[in-house]
Amino acid sequence: MTFRTRRRWSNFGHFLMAKFFLYLTIIVLIAGGILFLLRDGEKPKVALPALEGRNMASPRPMTIQVSDQKSGIGKLEVKVLQNGQELSLLSKTYPDHPKKLEETLALNSDQLKEGEMTLRITAKDNAAFWSNTGRLNRALQFDRTPPVISVQNQGQNLRQGGSGLIVYSISEEPLATGVMVGEKIFPAYKQASGNYFCFFSFPFNVKRDEFRPLIFAEDQAGNRSETDFGHRARAHVFRQDRINISDRFLNLKMPQFRDSIPASVQTPLETFLAVNRDVRQANAKKLEEFSRNTSSTPLWEGVFQRHPGKTMAIFGDHRTYFYQGQAIDQQTHLGVDLASVVQAEVKAANAGKVVFAGTLGIYGNCIIIDHGLGVQSIYSHLSRIDVKEGQSVERGTPIARTGATGMAGGDHLHFGILVAGLPVDPVEWWDKSWMKENITNKITDNDHSL
Repeated sequence: MTFRTRRRWSNFGHFLMAKFFLYLTIIVLIAGGILFLLRDGEKPKVALPALEGRNMASPRPMTIQVSDQKSGIGKLEVKVLQNGQELSLLSKTYPDHPKKLEETLALNSDQLKEGEMTLRITAKDNAAFWSNTGRLNRALQFDRTPPVISVQNQGQNLRQGGSGLIVYSISEEPLATGVMVGEKIFPAYKQASGNYFCFFSFPFNVKRDEFRPLIFAEDQAGNRSETDFGHRARAHVFRQDRINISDRFLNLKMPQFRDSIPASVQTPLETFLAVNRDVRQANAKKLEEFSRNTSSTPLWEGVFQRHPGKTMAIFGDHRTYFYQGQAIDQQTHLGVDLASVVQAEVKAANAGKVVFAGTLGIYGNCIIIDHGLGVQSIYSHLSRIDVKEGQSVERGTPIARTGATGMAGGDHLHFGILVAGLPVDPVEWWDKSWMKENITNKITDNDHSL
């Protein structure tokens, strides 16, 4: 083979080699592009709902939430770093690759000490080509010491449907505190003295042997303390009342509630039952919402003023409703009905601030006045409202005229007292001796700045 021939074959070989590398590069680029397009670039999302906005942690159980909607979750690890040491709390794989999951664990290891720590959470997805990692690192102060509650006034005397005031102090600033009665929470309010005032109730619908009020306090880290306190509770037998519902009443009153009930409810009687049950329940939730708009200090002074008039119904009356001789419903009357003349002037029972002035379901046109510390008064079935929301009033300030709006059968004032949104017996608040012994003395004895 001549030199020229060998050179031609050499050049041809170089040409083939170049072509090979070119095609290989193209194939690699195409394959890489396909893998890039097919890859899952979404990292798992990690959240700690209970610790959002907090820089404190406690041994109480916490929930970790992880989600990955594309590839699912493959592995989760939770570690704590403190004083140069690493402690593994969780290392778990998920063969079924869930799209979202929750894991609950507690920082209850004896190896953890109070002070600074870092919580490190790592979640990997189940991507086919390149797994993605979601991380959450939280620098926290670890606190395992619950707050200490010190009760200042023992010996509460309560009757069913009535109110009470407990005064106490706490060893540290709480995240939340108050009195629990079953599932009902009565919030407490810190005063200038550092003590906490909490109005609570022996609820009308709680039996005496089930009434176990507890003071609770939860600190910024989530440590929680609960304690009982001395109290004497007296059961009360409420009156039984019969209410006859006529067609005239149904035809006169039910049209105003058409927008408040489902379209499937047709007849006046069906409308009445929906209003008496469902609208009444919705109104009760609104009263609890209004209770959060309260002053942290008392706005009232002295005994509450009773509206003049004849008492037509009292607090706690257990009403059975009859239609054409048949019992159709039962409800509890949660206020005092007072009647005198048509469109009688209504005055504020005590000093406070108007937090609601408008129409509210079964109460019709009504006014709610906040007196502070979660104590509020409600004036219902009004024909006219003469105050506005946000307006401050004094005891005896004219605020409205009586009427028959809402579920009222005639012109009268439905007056009520609310504690944390829960109706209580107003009669106590009209009683000068009761107010002095159970409210005024406790306030002045435990906070001289008021």
